[in-house]
Amino acid sequence: MLNAREVEARIKEWESQTTEATPDEEFELVRRSGRLPFDMMPVREAAVEDLNLLKFEQELLSKRVSSSILSANHRSPVEWALHLKFLFREGDRLVPTVASILLFGKNPQSLLPQASIDFIRFEGDDPSFPILNRKEITGTIDDQIKAAVEAVEHFMIHSYRFSRKSPVRTDIFEYPLQAVREAVANAVMHRDYEISRTNVSIKMFDDRVEIISPGGLYGIVTRDNFGTGINDYRNPALAVNLNLLGLVEKAGTGIFLIRRRMKENGSFDPVFDIGDRHLSVKFPAHPYYSGVRLYQKGLVSLEQGDQDHASRLFKKSASISPHFAEVWAALGRLEGLYGDINEARKAFQRAIAENSQFEKAFLEWGKIEDQAGNTSRSQEIFRQGTEAIPDGVALWYAWALLERKLHNYKKAVGLLQKAVSLQPDDSKLLRAIGDTAFRLKDLDTAVDSLQKALQYTVNDQDKGPIFFELMKALIKGNAPRKKVKECFDSAYSLNFRSQELFQRYHRYLTAKGAHAEALKVLEAARSEGISITSAFPQVYIGRLPVDFSKERLIKEIKALFRKEGIGVTKVYIHPTRRFGFVTIPSEADAQKAITVLNKTVLLGRSIVVDRKR
Repeated sequence: MLNAREVEARIKEWESQTTEATPDEEFELVRRSGRLPFDMMPVREAAVEDLNLLKFEQELLSKRVSSSILSANHRSPVEWALHLKFLFREGDRLVPTVASILLFGKNPQSLLPQASIDFIRFEGDDPSFPILNRKEITGTIDDQIKAAVEAVEHFMIHSYRFSRKSPVRTDIFEYPLQAVREAVANAVMHRDYEISRTNVSIKMFDDRVEIISPGGLYGIVTRDNFGTGINDYRNPALAVNLNLLGLVEKAGTGIFLIRRRMKENGSFDPVFDIGDRHLSVKFPAHPYYSGVRLYQKGLVSLEQGDQDHASRLFKKSASISPHFAEVWAALGRLEGLYGDINEARKAFQRAIAENSQFEKAFLEWGKIEDQAGNTSRSQEIFRQGTEAIPDGVALWYAWALLERKLHNYKKAVGLLQKAVSLQPDDSKLLRAIGDTAFRLKDLDTAVDSLQKALQYTVNDQDKGPIFFELMKALIKGNAPRKKVKECFDSAYSLNFRSQELFQRYHRYLTAKGAHAEALKVLEAARSEGISITSAFPQVYIGRLPVDFSKERLIKEIKALFRKEGIGVTKVYIHPTRRFGFVTIPSEADAQKAITVLNKTVLLGRSIVVDRKR
């Protein structure tokens, strides 16, 4: 009988030879060793119908048997599965093996319920924290490996950092995926499927990933020689086929690869725990990401209004991950808003030193200085930012808004035009140019920019204010009434119905002598519950007879004015009923009312009609 070392040697020898003889020799070798491994045992509850023979033919067969032999030999997939020991013949039945169920079974867990992976993502660094996500990963063993790696990748952080000497970007992974893949593949490949009813477990915490495989060490592998290249096979059929599928490294090299990938990533060494009935590996998170997660928790604390706790988390993050530019920027903003402006400056300087292309650091710093009243320093920071990041649209925009606030409209327009040259279809930038050019009284630029802004604005709700701003520019530029009306109608139809919209258009129409239209705008505003100041002339009416009701006075005043052919828009009576004001559609009618109606008798009393006092 061959011992385990001889079994290993023969399998290695067969792997280097042609694939045609390997399965038969492998099966014979294991048979002679005394007992079939569990993965080569028949699953008597199963039948050929439980196998996905198309998957076997497309993914495994071509890797086990050379193309020349396949083309020369006309065996069916079932015959090849039988030949490669994925099937047993028992009388007139063909019975699948454990390996065939795991590798290309239609529903492996219906026959081997322990053959799955339990993935858990905890929202902290130990199991007492809430579970963020949990799922059972099922399917064939190769699909499980891929899905498990994808789950880890989904919840891990992948970022980058810049060299302090140049803008060269270095990718950093919280966990190197090739190391994770090798560990997961080894866990499902070497686990005990026969005795243990526990599935493989992957526990993901904020600071580590743990992969636990039931079964412990096997054969000649001991605690002393583990990870030195000595290996043995609990499941040789799985080992051979997973290697052919490219999911595990060749025999004895997996642990070396895991350690090497962790080192290359800048991570701490993996920690292996060898128990009597289990084997686990812990991947410490890249130290950079321990800081990242503290930074993220700090942001949550900040949103919850706990600035002190956020500050502590940010500072701890910075001490763990001193090259993490984002946390220095966060500290700068926090100090700028609630602490010491000098400390804020130091933090922002550090953020930019760690990443000279960090646009957000320039933006936040510039805004903090502006809020502190240091506008000249803010201007200089934005200048440095645009010099370091010439395509930083947000920086050009922020600088322009600062200059506009300082009434440097010409400079602001130039900065905004630079931003638009980088992002020509940005309606926000175009609208900002329109507004700033209007203040500069460059009406052609204002109209042109606002019209372009409308072209690039998708949301109708955002178009209303732009039509209003365009209307203002057109009025100022003495554009045809038709164009001004189109802007008002468009804004109104898009439910933009601000007080200023009605007020400006009403005054515009009044100034143009379009009194009937102006009156309609006034009434439309009132119907919306919007109070605007009438642009129509008003006359004072005094010495009213106080013995009559307000309603009677209004009625009699309207009748008096209309008798003289003077239109009345509105009559206001003071609560004392001693005087009031009458709104009239035109200046000519107002003058006529003063001339004709002054000292006229109203309800038995001589009244005064004069200019509004």
